[in-house]
Amino acid sequence: MASITDCVVEGLKYPFKDIKKLLGLGGLFALISAISVFISYKSLDIFRMTVHLVEKTNTTVSHLPFSLLPAGDLYLVVGLAIISFIISLFIMGYQYDIVKFSIDKKEDLPGFSDVLGIFVKGIKYFLVCLAYSIIPILVLAGGIMLIGNSSILLVIILIAMLLFIIAYFLLIMALNNMVAHDNIKKAFDFNEIIGNISNLGWAKYIGIVIFTLIVYMIIMVAVSFLLTFLTVLFAATISNQAFIISIVIAIIEGLFIHSYGAIFYNRVSGSIYREAVK
Repeated sequence: MASITDCVVEGLKYPFKDIKKLLGLGGLFALISAISVFISYKSLDIFRMTVHLVEKTNTTVSHLPFSLLPAGDLYLVVGLAIISFIISLFIMGYQYDIVKFSIDKKEDLPGFSDVLGIFVKGIKYFLVCLAYSIIPILVLAGGIMLIGNSSILLVIILIAMLLFIIAYFLLIMALNNMVAHDNIKKAFDFNEIIGNISNLGWAKYIGIVIFTLIVYMIIMVAVSFLLTFLTVLFAATISNQAFIISIVIAIIEGLFIHSYGAIFYNRVSGSIYREAVK
């Protein structure tokens, strides 16, 4: 049985098996990052304009006529958000394939040719993630709505956080179980999911997940320092171009960092399942 370190080290090397596919996935992340920056800037403009209208008309946001609002900008933001979500589904589908390749011990990276198939897998991936998040979200939302500013709210938040943690650890094996059988129902076969974790050992399972997250966070923190340096460098050479600088940094981050992190994480995730079912 492979050690925790072996699984993580193999996962760190795996993205470099095919640089073209790494950058192909990175292109999708870069596109989402660029769209997110544009949405943020445009949303800020909408917010400023809305505040100006509220002050000018001496009314509240809810009573502002829609005709006074920047409808074109609003539609643009919504449209870009939908496009970003669709791209995210495709990325999730590709992550599905990475997990499958890891479970099957394939050394190469998945391709992008089956666009429809990847998109369908992405929908499954998203629905399972959403399903496992519903209970913690409802507990948190319900607590906020029903309790308000009460001191009990802190307890509700802690309970919701605990539920999120439990759901997260179950979700990893649930996604693996779904991918291994190519059946979304297997993501909710709790007897099999808990059995797989027990086969590996709860201590080892939790340990490898936490260790993988720590390695992932170290990579992200190290890169954030590099990107901060690049931001300062761009800012020194390109004056009054905050939007351009943000777009460039977002593209760099998506193209190289998010793609690498996603492939690494899902490769290790598949390795966890492979070890659990031995």
